[in-house]
Amino acid sequence: MKKKVKIIATIGPSSATPEVIHKLLTEGTNIFRINFSHETQKSASAVILHIRQQAGKIGLEPAILVDLQGPKIRTGPTRENKTFTIQEGTLVRITPEEIESDDKAIFIRYPGLSAKIKKNSHILINDGAIRLRVEQIEKSGSIYCTALSTGAYSSFKGANFPGLDLGIPSLTAKDLNDLNFILDKDIQYIALSFVRGPEDLQDLREITIKKRNDLKIIAKIEKPEAAEKISDILQVCDGIMVARGDLGVETTPYSVPVIQKELIDKANSAGKLVIVATQMLESMIRSRIPTRAESTDVANAIIDGTDAIMLSGETAVGLYPVESVQTMIQIATITENSHYIHEKNADLIIKDCYPPHAICEAAAHASFDMGKIPICVFTVSGDTALYLSKIKPQAPIYAFSPEMQTVRMLSMAWNVTPFFLRFATDIPGLLRDAEGVLLNAGLVKKNDLLALVSGTTPVKGATNSLQIKRVGA
Repeated sequence: MKKKVKIIATIGPSSATPEVIHKLLTEGTNIFRINFSHETQKSASAVILHIRQQAGKIGLEPAILVDLQGPKIRTGPTRENKTFTIQEGTLVRITPEEIESDDKAIFIRYPGLSAKIKKNSHILINDGAIRLRVEQIEKSGSIYCTALSTGAYSSFKGANFPGLDLGIPSLTAKDLNDLNFILDKDIQYIALSFVRGPEDLQDLREITIKKRNDLKIIAKIEKPEAAEKISDILQVCDGIMVARGDLGVETTPYSVPVIQKELIDKANSAGKLVIVATQMLESMIRSRIPTRAESTDVANAIIDGTDAIMLSGETAVGLYPVESVQTMIQIATITENSHYIHEKNADLIIKDCYPPHAICEAAAHASFDMGKIPICVFTVSGDTALYLSKIKPQAPIYAFSPEMQTVRMLSMAWNVTPFFLRFATDIPGLLRDAEGVLLNAGLVKKNDLLALVSGTTPVKGATNSLQIKRVGA
């Protein structure tokens, strides 16, 4: 059974070679993530080239998601690049001096931090693995803290300051430089970190639209104020990422499961893409098999209705990047084949209902009534296929587009298998060509029934037709 949920693999030292990228593709990776918190422009260029070269060899068109660093504050390098453990009760110095950090002093690059932070405030390092309480603030800029828990960290780990407004813009100078670089690259998605409200996304859109109008923007939900403003955020983005690492630090780890479910529901209802990310198979960074809790976590995200599930450190720096993808797909396949996944039409909140929406809903119902026959959709922009995906039909959705950017973008949409197809000038020719693609791929056979969603003319925004047709008839 082909999985419906999509798999995102983050590229890093463990997976940046052509050989590993090839294996990730053949195992079923749909989207590759390039994280500019760790990648340079030079390394990102090489990764994009490797992805396209390896995908071309096996006839696949994965999407590429670029993750801007945003106003993420990180620790500096550790001494000899080692991992250090800070014991509970230890006095730790946070310093603006560019030292090599260890278990007694940590360099955090943020000028003016000592002027903004208050005594008894909390500082969290490495997604909350280390919790510090501020005891003393010196004029030199050093901040002395007590460790409230025992935890480990290594070079360049995130630092969070819950409840503290640091006054950093959502798009930093580094982000703007990286953005200018990637707008010329073959990518489909840009993820904006630490979104606080819709205005952050509008600022990004104003920049991207000047060069390209085909990029999709993903809002990373990491701060409590973003979760509170999710309805407004969903109006101005193309999708959201439930970034559970920082979200759990900025709120509490105990509230993340409920927040995740609420965000997935709201994104699906708004007809927008949704990704669940962070620590999904965390133990597989060092282990060949996941914990039972991790397997359950992945399965529950799928049952909740996410479009995509994301691997971070597992594929970026883990010992078993390919096995992590294999494991995630095995969990997805079993989960999607269970009775917990059923015909579930999302309650879409659409301001204005257009003919394509009505046609898609009719196609989903017709497919179900006729034994879950495949649905074929012809789309220029991808909007019709995305809408159909959000209705959650359990039959496979095959999307055909003459735009390669659209084909790659649709790699993230739940249950959508996209194909590149140059549209014939007449509808009979278009349908005949699509049948040929499916027959050659072994996805249908002669006399199978198909639900066909198209337009009377094969152009953008013209979807107004639903046909039930036998293959070869």
